[in-house]
Amino acid sequence: MGVGRANKWAAGAYLGKVQMFRKKFAEAKTTLTAVITSGKTPLGVKYALLPKFGDVFDISKKNGSEHVFSVQMTVNDGTGAANANAGDALNFPYGGETGCCGFFQPSFTLANIYKVTADGLPMLGDEFFTNPLKTDQGISSDKAYSPDVTTPLDPRIDWTIGRRGVPYLDWGIMPGSNWVRDQGTAGPYEPLKHLFRKAQVGTLTDGSSWTNGFTANNYPLIRFADVLLLAAEAEVETGGLEKAREYVNLVRARASNPAGFVGPANNAGLVSGTNYQIKTYTAAWTDAAVARKAVRFERRLELAMEGHRFSDLTRWGQGATELNTYAVQEAALGYGQIKGSTYKTGKSEYLPLPQTQVDKSVKDGKSVLTQNPGY
Repeated sequence: MGVGRANKWAAGAYLGKVQMFRKKFAEAKTTLTAVITSGKTPLGVKYALLPKFGDVFDISKKNGSEHVFSVQMTVNDGTGAANANAGDALNFPYGGETGCCGFFQPSFTLANIYKVTADGLPMLGDEFFTNPLKTDQGISSDKAYSPDVTTPLDPRIDWTIGRRGVPYLDWGIMPGSNWVRDQGTAGPYEPLKHLFRKAQVGTLTDGSSWTNGFTANNYPLIRFADVLLLAAEAEVETGGLEKAREYVNLVRARASNPAGFVGPANNAGLVSGTNYQIKTYTAAWTDAAVARKAVRFERRLELAMEGHRFSDLTRWGQGATELNTYAVQEAALGYGQIKGSTYKTGKSEYLPLPQTQVDKSVKDGKSVLTQNPGY
């Protein structure tokens, strides 16, 4: 089977995810355990976490041991970028050399969840809002600014979020507002996971369209860290708290690999000056509620900006509580793009059906399709 194709193990991972959404935890545990213990890529490589967190998003390392199933993208193949990843092209820094267009900015809340306790563990409550991270909000790029270098942070923050004063892949130090479309409505941060490296321009990007932001970067639907954390959830819900801790610690141990930190080893001599601290959970998990919170928070940290958070909150029944609180907190900081946003239980869990399809689905004078509630 060729690289990039879905095999039975990718199908199994997807089945396990569906079972988790349907709250069939025992079945999901069986399915996901099989994927973890026996799953292989189409090339016969056993599924495993890549040694460095940042490598997961490096286009040159796509279809590796961690990539369970990805939508495949190619460039410079004579199609005029028809097979390239055009979907992410709008989400790169607004200024600089990356093309376009400054959308999909990380939030203030997201940046602050990467703060850690004195033990190097996540702040599982809202205490991460106390003494929030320093930002360059409202400070132009030609004005002096130095990033926070003392607050202990999970190192995954700088592979997920572009912050002023910190290396931004191999593009140099992120300069702040010059790369931000509009700080006043979206804040000071930039997305990072889906961006191409400067060294990849022309080889893993396609310049035949209107921007060099059309890339060969695959879209990972499921990666092995996702599988591990789904399995950890299934273990919590079926009483396997220590197995859940084992899975979460595998993800955290990879994140703690100093060879994968943003800084000199990965950025041609640039220094971030960031206080990275991350530890695994050493104490046994004996309380299911605490374990559940830890697993869910780990998904938030590991999978940020990858499109899972909304669906996770919805399947946990926490959409209204979490997202409405989030909207209030962000709006209070003046980030205007979410003012007035509300998650409405009974409606926001679903997308509307296209009205044209409802209108066309007529049998015996009546529409067969029923519009989802609230639309």
